Amino acid sequence: MRQIEEGPGGVSGRARPVLPLGLAALDDALPGGGLPLGALHEIEGERAEWDDGVTLGFCLALLARHQARFPGAGDILWVSRWGDLYPPALAARGLDPGRLVLVRARNEADLFWAMEEGLRCRRLAAVVGEVEGLDRLAGRRLQLAAEESLKNGAGGVTAFALHRRFRPRRRGREASAALSRWRVTAAQSHDETDTAFIGRPRWRLDLLRCRGAAPGSWQVEWNDAACGFSLAPALCDRPLAKGPPAKTQPAVGREPRKAESRTAGLLAFRQAG
Repeated sequence: MRQIEEGPGGVSGRARPVLPLGLAALDDALPGGGLPLGALHEIEGERAEWDDGVTLGFCLALLARHQARFPGAGDILWVSRWGDLYPPALAARGLDPGRLVLVRARNEADLFWAMEEGLRCRRLAAVVGEVEGLDRLAGRRLQLAAEESLKNGAGGVTAFALHRRFRPRRRGREASAALSRWRVTAAQSHDETDTAFIGRPRWRLDLLRCRGAAPGSWQVEWNDAACGFSLAPALCDRPLAKGPPAKTQPAVGREPRKAESRTAGLLAFRQAG
């Protein structure tokens, strides 16, 4: 039983190194008190169109948290088929662009090959791959390579698979060897000092699956300055106006037309926008 629980890498759930996320609600729900290192984690989005900003933001937050927690760790290998990542902009997230290695793959096979080779490199701390899909065989190979990296260092090399293509729920999800699978949804942000400005990023995190933990859901907020997560305040709708709406008086000598009275507010809204 112990050999089955430890897995092929020979690392038990208690001995596995973890990355504390700084939020008790998240850390208490994850095995070992944080995000397990030396493993494969899947991150997917919620929306039906190509909107990978939330998945990218959550992954960058995890990487920034890792660099802040382990400043002496290695570089980050980023493998993509599109090559649209802008490294200088990552400095605002707390990441050092000089510690980022970008690789552009020609196809999915080359992408998985580069990720697997990166997991065997001792100079790396994490490997990120922007994938269109992750079948059972590819996920198994990446998970085994990440587990094997734990023998080379204290934290090993952690792999993140970012799903850029939306997968309809009706098709279901294929079985994966990844240690955890996250779904990220954008939430309404709010700035405490200036309501007209975009505030801190807020996401709804759904832990769909995690080995050794139960599924859960949290609405979190990311603070770039503190490089940590916090629970987002509850969002509620504004109260409805009290009393019936005020009636407008028609102009003298003119009867308001029914069609005009119904669409006046709509037309004014369109002109103002």
